Amino acid sequence: MGIQLISKDTVAPWNTKVIAPVTRGLEAWFTFDTDAVRFGFNRAPNKPNGRIVGSPVAYATHGRFKSLVNFIQTEAPDTAKVTIIAVGRSPIAIPDPIPTPDPRPVYASTFSGPSITLGITGNSTGVTLYPGGAALLASTAARSNGSGGITVGQVTTADDPTAWGIRVLRASDTGGTLVQNITRGSKAIGSVVTQRALTGNKFRIGSSFSQFPGEIDISSLAIYSEELTEDEIALVANSMRTRMLRLGIAV
Repeated sequence: MGIQLISKDTVAPWNTKVIAPVTRGLEAWFTFDTDAVRFGFNRAPNKPNGRIVGSPVAYATHGRFKSLVNFIQTEAPDTAKVTIIAVGRSPIAIPDPIPTPDPRPVYASTFSGPSITLGITGNSTGVTLYPGGAALLASTAARSNGSGGITVGQVTTADDPTAWGIRVLRASDTGGTLVQNITRGSKAIGSVVTQRALTGNKFRIGSSFSQFPGEIDISSLAIYSEELTEDEIALVANSMRTRMLRLGIAV
């Protein structure tokens, strides 16, 4: 299985839009390899490009980002329904226990900023997909605490952060937050199902807006403003897996 390409007076594949296997709610589709100058190109049709901040490093199979310093600032908003699918790894082992200050990296994040959800006040942590620990993958999604404030529950599943994998975060007002490593076959779903507390921040790839200063390797990443089904997530994962095989990496 592959993906269709749309080329408009450009030289493929560098500046080519994609028709992804799932298009509903697609806000961002980025691939990173070979040339960092092109890292800001958003392959999602009719969606704005990202902005390269700092100096991400290009490798033959991926880009290396350092949170708060070298990352992609996208125009994809924090939304009540959201799905993030990323192919990547941590280039170094995550310490256990986590020291202070927290050295971990992130795949994608809107953490943190004031809540923009009517009736919910305070600082919203938005959503973040990141290595949760030495053997964990974590996701967080800010939600209503039921009394006008915000609660954040970290959901974790088993992981080897240094191994290449397809990693997923999914959250919505009607479902518990999902975190999943498709390559490893591990996942967990949180029990809290309340209204999302959104931040006005747009997603960053490879960075948060505060804390989490670590480095992360990312080969591709998609952001959806929809709660994709498991079948839809599998379709996107399969297309990403096909690309990675062409790059010589099995996920």
